[in-house]
Amino acid sequence: MNIGLNLTKEGLLRRKSVAASTALVFLTSSVLIGVGGNSSAQAAADCANKTLQLLSVGDPFEYALKEVLPQFTAETGIKVNLESLDNQTLSSRLATAFVTKKSDLDVVTVDNIWVGQYYDNGWILSLNDLIKANKDVDLKDMVPGVLYSISEWRGQFVGLPMAPYAQGVMYRTDVYKSLGIKTPAAGWTWDEYLANARKINGKTVNGKKMYGTVIVGKQPVPIVHMYTQLMAGQGARWFKKFPEAPWDFTPTLASKQNIRAATMYRDLYKVSPKEAISFDWFAAGMRFADGDIGQMYWWTPYFYLVQNKGYMSGKPSPIVGKYAIADLPSEKGKPANISTGGWQLSIPSTAECPEESFKLVKWVNSAKAQKAMAKVDKYGTQFSDFGRYSNLRDPELVKMYPYLPKLEKMLEAGNGKVSRPGMQIYPALEGVYGLQLNKILLGADVKKTLTETNSLFSNLLGGNMLLPYKGKSYDDTLQATKDLIASLS
Repeated sequence: MNIGLNLTKEGLLRRKSVAASTALVFLTSSVLIGVGGNSSAQAAADCANKTLQLLSVGDPFEYALKEVLPQFTAETGIKVNLESLDNQTLSSRLATAFVTKKSDLDVVTVDNIWVGQYYDNGWILSLNDLIKANKDVDLKDMVPGVLYSISEWRGQFVGLPMAPYAQGVMYRTDVYKSLGIKTPAAGWTWDEYLANARKINGKTVNGKKMYGTVIVGKQPVPIVHMYTQLMAGQGARWFKKFPEAPWDFTPTLASKQNIRAATMYRDLYKVSPKEAISFDWFAAGMRFADGDIGQMYWWTPYFYLVQNKGYMSGKPSPIVGKYAIADLPSEKGKPANISTGGWQLSIPSTAECPEESFKLVKWVNSAKAQKAMAKVDKYGTQFSDFGRYSNLRDPELVKMYPYLPKLEKMLEAGNGKVSRPGMQIYPALEGVYGLQLNKILLGADVKKTLTETNSLFSNLLGGNMLLPYKGKSYDDTLQATKDLIASLS
């Protein structure tokens, strides 16, 4: 069901929404609700004087964003109150606020894996009309794969990216050299990645005993983020056909490709610190900064975060100058299937002043604001999560973050809708998947566990009337997003 903005001359905003559901069962019913107040001078004055409430996830960009928001206020006169929460608390709070329709939020950060649930339930607005009316958004400056993976759903842009992430490999150059391991080259394979980890594991380099790699093991959500990159890299899919049309949500988790991927992930755990079974995103990424990990693949913000000893500590880590960035491995002769994820700014359907909210959304997404965030030096320069070519190719920024040309290629090759498909009940499926993957790390039979996972998925999908799927499909391809960009530009 498509939900768009319709702004008249009088500023009247109306929308259709689908009533929200419980965490596992998403029953829908259409209601018509007026949003945005009336066209009176008083309403306009109230919006002009409003302090925007911005609820953000506590990801790395939060630190830079907080420092540059006063610039937005200076330019627009609009004040912003920033509140941040961890990933899972944010998800719970947003769902509660949207279900009860008692939210006072004006702008929220939305993970790409939530977009299907949020938009189909009428919780966030389409920005298509606002983008078309504001030519300074400059969609053509943005990497199409970023918009496709993070912000597009059913032909609507439901937000604008503020921190897109790809995945790549960080490896210790001194460890590779000491052990005579060949520098990763384009086209290297996952088998080579595992072989290198085994060569490193247990060896002592410069007086420190090394682990081959480090994985994310914490369930239910964190483990899925790392595992699905390996899963996509092996050519495995979640469903029989999605995001291409016609949609068929028959789960395919017990495929031979996924069995191979899960087996390899458990093998990688065997050459990781044992405590990695409980590592979340930050714990795994920052463990690389401690100096006893030979290599790891992970989200691209860690390309800069690991320069600190401890998360946002401002103290140089022992690996500064001793690591490099490599492309993701792939299956021999096949593309790498890079996972793209990250955060966008969206406008809740309950927002009282959507035009003012959009001013903040487009400002944070702008090349100017993104560069300002990149130059914040409170804990060392700690932001390079760009989705715009003008930032990725800016000579000053490339000097600060030398890996930007490589990051650009990663983002261009990324596909977040294959690795973590944000369809309507993705959060519920992810919760089940994470529990099952954690069991595999602890020794459960791979094939049996994935077959069981497939059955659990089928039950959830069937209970939510998605299997067999009889709803309307959208041929959600990168080309369709490119066409949408052209139509709004």
